[in-house]
Amino acid sequence: MFHIFSRVKRDKSIKIKLDKKQDEYRSKNKKMQDYLALRITLYFSDDVDLVYKYLEKVAIDKSVDEVEVDRFCPKRLNLIMKLPENKIGDFKYAINNQGNYSELIDSTYEIQIRTILSEGWHEVEHDLRYKCKEDWEGLLEDSRHLNGIYATLENSEWSMLTLFERLAHSHYKKHNWNSMLRNKMRIRFANSSLSDELISYLDNNSLIAKRLFRVDRGKVISLMLEKGFGFPLTYDSILHLLNYIEVKEEGLSNLADKMLIEEFDKVYDIK
Repeated sequence: MFHIFSRVKRDKSIKIKLDKKQDEYRSKNKKMQDYLALRITLYFSDDVDLVYKYLEKVAIDKSVDEVEVDRFCPKRLNLIMKLPENKIGDFKYAINNQGNYSELIDSTYEIQIRTILSEGWHEVEHDLRYKCKEDWEGLLEDSRHLNGIYATLENSEWSMLTLFERLAHSHYKKHNWNSMLRNKMRIRFANSSLSDELISYLDNNSLIAKRLFRVDRGKVISLMLEKGFGFPLTYDSILHLLNYIEVKEEGLSNLADKMLIEEFDKVYDIK
């Protein structure tokens, strides 16, 4: 689950940045790479690495902060992507009014990956600390306090993730299969329920239901990102995907639409 935001850097921001960095860029043969930017905000922290690893494969550059055991600070996770060739003409037209600075603007865009709980903190930090460094000079404790607020949000993210994992398990124990699947997968489904046929199957095959509950969600989401998913995200199609990828129960497979299984064979090719 996610939201995507986009922005084009304003002329004033371009001027401020390039007034400051133009000599460095020219001497190092570098360019500003964030004229265009996307921000992906994810509902759950375990999806951050999944999305990052998927996008990293086609990135041309990245800015990733290493985690330090003895020092806490927010982790930057930014990727630089090349604009598609069919968008270069529009890009050149858009930066044409930047004068001599146009040669210092790269035909790239930046992707920032964050969690939705940290998004508000990052907005405040960017506008009131990153852009106003002089306000924080000599105020180390206050700066650490601001970072500490982020640490609280990070703990809340892990607590929320644990809560939904526990919720999924509770519904599994109660045989509430729709709720189990919804809270386990944490995706936007295209409908509201499993078919009666699949509910009945799970009611009568508790060991298969247990194996489905234990499927590695991260593995499934990663495969869906990498290979795609050509069918609506219904409860039935996702349950059959879990079965296809890990459980491989023939009785359950026989309840799936043949076109769905043929598509799985074509796209995922898991034997």
